[in-house]
Amino acid sequence: MRYKFNLIVIFLVSVMFVDCKFSVALDNFYLSANRIEKNDKNNTITAYENVNITSGKYKLKADKIIYYLKKKEILAKGNVIIFEQDGDVFYASEAELSDDLKINIIKNMGILLSDNSRIAASSAKSFASKNKIVYKNVIFTKCNSCKKDEGGDVLWKLKAKKATHLKKSKTILYENVFLEAFNIPILYVPIFYHPDPSVKNKTGLLTPKVSNSNIFGTSYTQPIFFNISETSNLTVKTRYSSKEGFFLENDHKKISKNSNLKLKYSFTKGTKIRVDEVAKKEFRGHLDLKYIYEINDNWLYGTNIKRSSDKSYLSKYNLSEGESVLNQNFFTEWGNIFSNVTVDLFKFQSLSDEYDVSNLPFIRPNINIHINNLDDNKRKRNFMHKLSFNSVTRKNKKNVDSLHFESKSNRNHIYNGFLLKDISIINIDAYNSNGTSNQKRLLKFFPQLGLEIQYPLIKKNNTNTFLIEPKSQIFLSPDDNKNYKIRNEDSLEVDLASSNLFDHDRYPGYDRIESGLRSNYGINIKSINKKGGNLSGFLGQILNSNQQDLFDQSSGFKNKRSEIVGNIIYNNANYDFYYDFRLSEGLKLNRNTISSEVSLNNLELDLSYVQLKSFSSLRNNDTEQINYGFKKYFKNNWNFSFNQSRDLAGALYSLPLRTNFGINFTNECTALEVGYTRDRSYDIDIPAVTNLSFNVKLFGF
Repeated sequence: MRYKFNLIVIFLVSVMFVDCKFSVALDNFYLSANRIEKNDKNNTITAYENVNITSGKYKLKADKIIYYLKKKEILAKGNVIIFEQDGDVFYASEAELSDDLKINIIKNMGILLSDNSRIAASSAKSFASKNKIVYKNVIFTKCNSCKKDEGGDVLWKLKAKKATHLKKSKTILYENVFLEAFNIPILYVPIFYHPDPSVKNKTGLLTPKVSNSNIFGTSYTQPIFFNISETSNLTVKTRYSSKEGFFLENDHKKISKNSNLKLKYSFTKGTKIRVDEVAKKEFRGHLDLKYIYEINDNWLYGTNIKRSSDKSYLSKYNLSEGESVLNQNFFTEWGNIFSNVTVDLFKFQSLSDEYDVSNLPFIRPNINIHINNLDDNKRKRNFMHKLSFNSVTRKNKKNVDSLHFESKSNRNHIYNGFLLKDISIINIDAYNSNGTSNQKRLLKFFPQLGLEIQYPLIKKNNTNTFLIEPKSQIFLSPDDNKNYKIRNEDSLEVDLASSNLFDHDRYPGYDRIESGLRSNYGINIKSINKKGGNLSGFLGQILNSNQQDLFDQSSGFKNKRSEIVGNIIYNNANYDFYYDFRLSEGLKLNRNTISSEVSLNNLELDLSYVQLKSFSSLRNNDTEQINYGFKKYFKNNWNFSFNQSRDLAGALYSLPLRTNFGINFTNECTALEVGYTRDRSYDIDIPAVTNLSFNVKLFGF
């Protein structure tokens, strides 16, 4: 046989060079060691000192091994380490294996799993026919062993008389299990199981959450994860509260080759306080559906539907994203790199008393066609064409049909360092209105011509690069008297800021348009430090030939000379600062937005402030709000966080809108969170909320 020839060579060499390392290739594995002996009487091969065996993707290290040639079994002794192909590592004093390094019996063992979880056992036996391994006297944890000066043990562990690793189902099953924390038993269960590390998504219980609030009382939330398939899963959250009873929330996700589905819904029989301040138990719930289906590389369709049983339900049950209006949208889209076509149907649900339900529009349909032709090789000109059709209906019969066409072209020129861009725009709009005081039918043709000039200046020294960039635009268009005759559906909220100063039209929609002779101008200055740290500042303004009567005074550009807009930005490795402002003619601040974040060793600070004048048609009061907070990191994986928001312009300016405290501990095996929240609400159904929560997560399951 092949191994007999190899052993003869090894034996002869070993006699002459005892201190050398030898190797031999056998039928199913490759063996190397400091000393290798063959015993013909016992029909064995024995390897001593620094023994290494490789078989496919399996590896073994030991002080000594005995290979039984007839049985084709390996007995490994002393500091045994076995590396399996799935990433698990076995440590043992002794092990019996097949010649392909699959474990039969192992003693006094420890296992480092591929996700850094750890298993210790007095012994383990493999049942190859059943594709399982049975462990005796088992300890499981994902915690690293603590240092001696920290107590010498792990934070938590599972102890069981028996555990079975079911390879086929990729599950570890425990019997007679105790959960210990700091060596103290705190929980007993007769049977417990969790997925092995090779499983990324496995059906089972997720981390529960315990909380207490003045609205719900004491609450217990238990999420359950269902791994339906490789592309589909469901998370069910069941919550029981002492004051509100049962609450159910489901989150279903499904991804296929051509589609993506996200479905969330919840329901409960909860307390609702009516306008007459009478509390009543009634059915409440919500639906949130997002679905997209790709017909081919260019064409898709889908829907976005979000509905609530009543106005306060989403806020009360912490399901809101701050919406005041919920959208129901059905859409289809076709496009390529040059053109895009979308068709939408819209319906809305109001969550605020500010909106009249009869005035909420139902859009059927909204059609948009975009065509782009960039960098035409012949004319070096960029083209963009848009065609839009809207049909808006309401319960109060104030309906509007509109057709909009916009064609925009521009061309770039460079002359002696100047960057020039000529701009031409044509707008054609047609309206048909019913039930309004506006003109019933109207056709509008509106051309514009514009020129943009930039002259960037760059200067460098040993440490900094300076950029000075003045920029100016001028637009010429007729005075549009027909703007007054059109019902304003899509351009209600207009606000001048540094971000939209160089837009040719600050209105967000089609129903209103800037007209007359006007100029936009500004300058941006930036300094870039080679060692880190960038500072930039911007100032700009609009100059109009006539009064912009369609704009509200609070928009910032109703007068011939607009308010001055600007920003200051600074950032480096540890600090980010952003300041955006708007100044009136008397240099009065009408808009302030500040955002700042600081990182200093183990401390993070953040501050934001916003001050805005009201937008008369949509917001009746000025806004002034400040948010501040910090997060402090301590040794041994602890951190403390604090955040607070205050309304400085409201009637309750002396009281915080929202306050959060949090104490957190996180290491490789445990996450602990204790949180306190005080949230002030102005809804009759949601009084000021005080909530205390406690959450513990044990990693590895």
